[in-house]
Amino acid sequence: MNKYVVIFLLLTISLYGQNIDISDRELIKDLIKEVRELRKEVNELKKAQGVDEIKQELIVLKDLQVENTKAIEDVNDYTEEVEANTFKDKVEFGIGFKTNLDNFSKKYANGKNVSSSNVWSNKLMLNIKADISSDMNFYGRLSMFKYWGTNNIHQYTYYDNMQGRVPSDSALYVERAYLNWFLFKDTKLPISLTIGRQPSSDGPSNQFKDNTVRKGTYSGLLYDGAADGIVITSNLSKILNYEDTYLRFGYAKGYGYTETGENVGNAFIGPSNNDIDDTNVFGVFLDTTIPNIDNSFVQISYSKMIDIIANPLDTVITKNIGDVELYGAMVEFTNLNNSNLDIFAQYGHSVAHPNGNSYSTYGGLLSSAGDTSKKDGDAIWLGMRYGFGEKEHFKVGFEYNHGSQNWINLTQGSFDIYNKLSTRGDAYEAYLMYVINRYSNIRLGYIDINYDYTGSGWFVGQSEKITSSMNNSDTTVKELESIYLKMNVNF
Repeated sequence: MNKYVVIFLLLTISLYGQNIDISDRELIKDLIKEVRELRKEVNELKKAQGVDEIKQELIVLKDLQVENTKAIEDVNDYTEEVEANTFKDKVEFGIGFKTNLDNFSKKYANGKNVSSSNVWSNKLMLNIKADISSDMNFYGRLSMFKYWGTNNIHQYTYYDNMQGRVPSDSALYVERAYLNWFLFKDTKLPISLTIGRQPSSDGPSNQFKDNTVRKGTYSGLLYDGAADGIVITSNLSKILNYEDTYLRFGYAKGYGYTETGENVGNAFIGPSNNDIDDTNVFGVFLDTTIPNIDNSFVQISYSKMIDIIANPLDTVITKNIGDVELYGAMVEFTNLNNSNLDIFAQYGHSVAHPNGNSYSTYGGLLSSAGDTSKKDGDAIWLGMRYGFGEKEHFKVGFEYNHGSQNWINLTQGSFDIYNKLSTRGDAYEAYLMYVINRYSNIRLGYIDINYDYTGSGWFVGQSEKITSSMNNSDTTVKELESIYLKMNVNF
């Protein structure tokens, strides 16, 4: 029976029960029984409904919990993003990556030929920049340079100016770390101090074959490698009423002799070998442009290295062997008259002043033992690069450099493992470049170096003419060739 009918009958009984006949009492009993069962059913339904409501509330609470959790996660993500952006506002990172494939062949003075092909290497550079304040910023570079398939530490890595610059193991070296502090910015003579591990590597005109902007401060013909020091730069543009004119005064520590043995009471205070003096470097540089020629650059420089040490790795019998002066002049034209042509020319003059000291049996500063006569050297470096088409996706370049018998410079930390700019003889390089995008390129090139004199790039010992009849003709390299393929990424 329908529950609504039963309810209607109950109401009727309650109102008119006195008129119901006794014969209908059984029917009434049945109805009362059914009503009780109906009430029980209704109670059970109510209980069931209460459970559903609780379940519904639980679902709502669960949804709220999910929403709150998501909100908390959103807050955390936002906080992390804010922190990351704040960090990025303070510190910027960039990368440089080079992959090289070299195929070498060399000819000794006695005519013997030796080749080494399929030589792969990688160089990684992690660049760091931080704007500390409106008048102070920081630059740094961590570098790794290694051959594929080997983790041997190159002996030259221990030379301070070559760390991160010559192939070694997979360690990161601090190649640059310097602070720029700008003073008197609103005056007619603004000055900046550059303190730390200087931007003394990859200098002009190396940027052309790397297809980058100028990456170093000083002439690539004279200097290439890491250096610790301080540079004072005066902006003369306002005083001279001529833009982009700067005068720099620099001091660097070429070598610092310190005692660090475990039995030393006052480490780094002073050397135990009082016969060895530190190598100090002083320099002055003038940077400017050529009037009425856009994208031109001129640098004239003078520097002096005092008390050059024969071998920084030898703390027993090494000697201070003398002083060296370097004079330099260079000029660059980038995209000359919007012609897609880049050209440069550099000149260097070196003067060695040996003090007569000799390092073991090797001799003195570009001299034999006891020789104190000065040694003059000269070098030139010429180059051009031309870009094809409006977007210049293809570029072709050529470079030539020549050094005299006693030419000496500070390019021992050059990225080119053959250090061609120290050549006492002639070096030629030609290359074809494909520019992938503004950040990356591929370069195919050929280098031919002809050595006329021994000792290219080294300070110790007298330089001799290379002939087939000379002593050590079987170990003295007369010619070096390299066919290379390089991929550069800078971002």
